[in-house]
Amino acid sequence: MSLSNRHPLYTEFAQDWVTMRDTFRGSRVVKGKTITYLPPTSGMVYDGMMSTAQPGYQAYTAYLTRAVFPDFVAEAVEALLGTMHSRPPVIELPPQLEPLRERATINGETLEHLLRRINEQQLVAGRLGLLLDLPVVPDQAEPLPYIALYRAETIVNWDDNQPSGDMRPKLNMVVLDESELERRSDFSWETVEKFRVVALCDPDGRMSSAAGSLYATGLFKDKDAGYNPEGMVFPSIRGNVLDQLPFVLVNTKDLVSSPDDPPLLGLANLALAVYRGEADYRQNLFMQGQDTFVIIGDTGSIDDDTKRVGAGALLRLPQGGDAKYVGVGGSGLAEQRQALENDRNQAMVRTGALLHSGSAQRESGDALRIRVAAQTASLNTIAQSGAAGLEHLLRVAAEWVGADPMAVNVRPNLEFTENTLDGKSLVDIMSARTMGAPISLRSVHGLMRDRGLTKLEYEEELDEIESEPPPATGGGTEEGGDPEDEADPLADKKEDE
Repeated sequence: MSLSNRHPLYTEFAQDWVTMRDTFRGSRVVKGKTITYLPPTSGMVYDGMMSTAQPGYQAYTAYLTRAVFPDFVAEAVEALLGTMHSRPPVIELPPQLEPLRERATINGETLEHLLRRINEQQLVAGRLGLLLDLPVVPDQAEPLPYIALYRAETIVNWDDNQPSGDMRPKLNMVVLDESELERRSDFSWETVEKFRVVALCDPDGRMSSAAGSLYATGLFKDKDAGYNPEGMVFPSIRGNVLDQLPFVLVNTKDLVSSPDDPPLLGLANLALAVYRGEADYRQNLFMQGQDTFVIIGDTGSIDDDTKRVGAGALLRLPQGGDAKYVGVGGSGLAEQRQALENDRNQAMVRTGALLHSGSAQRESGDALRIRVAAQTASLNTIAQSGAAGLEHLLRVAAEWVGADPMAVNVRPNLEFTENTLDGKSLVDIMSARTMGAPISLRSVHGLMRDRGLTKLEYEEELDEIESEPPPATGGGTEEGGDPEDEADPLADKKEDE
């Protein structure tokens, strides 16, 4: 079994992942692929653009340089990530896994940062993988597993079929491309191909999904040599082995093996369309400033370079001769400019820019939530599936170390709009309470706390109020009344409770 084989669905989605990676990385990468994303004009091809010595090559180089690639994808990913992580997620762990909260990956990332990277991969490629792995050289007597994130392109093969006829798919084999650059003794660098096999195996290391199969893994550097069962090992923690793969596939909508379409693929294609349109538009602008000087009736040599134009120049023409400039017309520039503007406006909608529009500050929280409900529906799904994937893997980790898997809970932030409580709204709530609305001061305080108006608990708030000096009364009450005769607002609050 050659490790270079690819799953059929991998082949189907690979080009979409390449497009998303390139547009996410931006102008340098997109322009670096030249004709892949910006085809030459027929004139450039006719002038020999494939040869550096031909005029077509210089023309295409200038055409490529003038083109502007818009960073729609990168801006959208950053904006959506900022929205998804405007509030921290809630992550609950059993005591045995608490160290993972601050160091979940081999690079020392926290679980919160890891969840952000998970969401980024969901937005860019629509797919990723998470693997529980053990450090090669543990720094503690009883090591904890760490979480390794694999991009969609590195998950090259997988299998979730059940030979026993079980209708519930169960992942039993995954091949991961871990190829990387390695430095040689002469300080040069070389790409070394490595493939990690993660599979359920029988005690002899042969792949098997039958009852009693255990998790095994192996790293193979020679992909052409094929899979060797003798290279598989059975990782364990304090003697505990797993009967399932500590690996989960995370898509935008679910945790199944079939990939989802990248959610921003339409935006990436739109960015490439704008890129090509910008190239043509700027090419036309350039050509309009490059009029050709034509002399009618001149009998001089073609190579004669004595002709000059401009102030102070003298041009001698034969009887009946003429001279003029001939240039490219600009009748289509307005349509090109309008088409580009329309594409850019459509891109702004696709990026979710309405979530942060300037008019949002003038809308009530309910109006804003209604306006963006359709746009945030997919964002909700991405956030929930990303959290579900992390939660699943952490529960496997809990089982591996002998902890309670159900003590693990990961709840993502799903509040994607600013939902602050302003003074007028608070006055309206208190007025409604005075008129008989069934809401207690504790509930009002809870609302204030949820909306960021205070960080104190209710009892702490009351203690703070009691410790404060009485509010200023402006030199006494009207008619010379005694301020001490006024009602005690704190006493009223306590009575209401």
